[in-house]
Amino acid sequence: MKYYIIVLMIVVNIVGASVLCIMLLFVITKKGKNTNDYWLIAVIGLLASYFVIDLWIRQGLTHTNLIIRSLLTPYLFASFLTYAALLLDEGHQLRKEWWWFGLYAVIWNIFLLTDFCLSDYTLVDLNEIYNTPPVPYKIFLLAHDVFNVGALFWLLSKTKAYDHTLKNNYSDIAQVNLLWLKNFIWIYLILKFTAFIAWGALSLEIATSIEDIRPIFNVWFVILMVYLSYHGIRQYAVAEFFDYDPVNRSVVLKSDKPGQKYQSSTLSDEDLNQLQTQINRLFEDESLHLNAELKVHHLAEKLEVTTHKISQTLNSKAGITFYDYVNQYRVEHFKKLLTDPKKQNFTILGLGFDSGFNSKASMNRIFKQLTGLTPKEYKSQFSASKEKATKG
Repeated sequence: MKYYIIVLMIVVNIVGASVLCIMLLFVITKKGKNTNDYWLIAVIGLLASYFVIDLWIRQGLTHTNLIIRSLLTPYLFASFLTYAALLLDEGHQLRKEWWWFGLYAVIWNIFLLTDFCLSDYTLVDLNEIYNTPPVPYKIFLLAHDVFNVGALFWLLSKTKAYDHTLKNNYSDIAQVNLLWLKNFIWIYLILKFTAFIAWGALSLEIATSIEDIRPIFNVWFVILMVYLSYHGIRQYAVAEFFDYDPVNRSVVLKSDKPGQKYQSSTLSDEDLNQLQTQINRLFEDESLHLNAELKVHHLAEKLEVTTHKISQTLNSKAGITFYDYVNQYRVEHFKKLLTDPKKQNFTILGLGFDSGFNSKASMNRIFKQLTGLTPKEYKSQFSASKEKATKG
């Protein structure tokens, strides 16, 4: 094996284990830990163990360290999958239907233990399994990558459902979205597709050993896990999504999912039209959109209906979520302020805040989505048109 690869692997393992142990300490000492945090501890702990065991293997491959490493590795992804699913679950509770998360790990463990019990592997055999796996092992390793990719795409579908639920309940989602998790999943997917290419290179003997490509994946795993750990540590418990009962002044857990047909609703088409009219009038008369912290239950309380009916009305009649509905009003108000001669000395950011936006980033993004221009471009274009009309 090339000397520089050995050195690189040792450095990566030491740095990875050290950084992850620090991250693990932060999560363990975090106050008010919930179920999500304990699963994050499992993810970080398993990966840190992976690097420590890899260092152990560098000192000499044995039956013990190879078996321990091989048994633990698939549980790392299963733990991450559970952690991510918990973040995206409205109740943040473990679900029985998630049993398949650990299915591959169990099957792999049975195969591995059976193989080692029935075979009398020598140290030479162990090195071959570790560096150039025989066909049965290659099949399992490839199956693991296929399983991971499928599960990651499943997670992406869950992030879309989560985003839709957020937008049916909040007018500003910057503080409660899980964009960082979506980014993590996409990077993980890219890493897995790279793994497929690496396996192809190994099969075509472009790479002669797993050791030729393993350092690259280990470096990326360190970066990914630090990213995951950082956001996991700063992740607070996102508010649950409730259906507000104005009569009992209580909340009932219920969120709207994409494509939901509202089969349990008793609202007729006439009721929907009437409620939509009431919603429009309320926004026009009371300018609710100027409240940066506006949530759907605030609107439901004023109209004395459930948030479910608000979401149904906006989704069915206007074809948009509560989030989009409110921000349309904010953008229209913002446009008036930008073109108001009395407001020309105010900063664009200040006018954005006066329109109900909570941050510069969301203000610019939403404004451009609806107008095709940034607030600055819109103001400049309006000023240029006015000046041209004056000269003409």
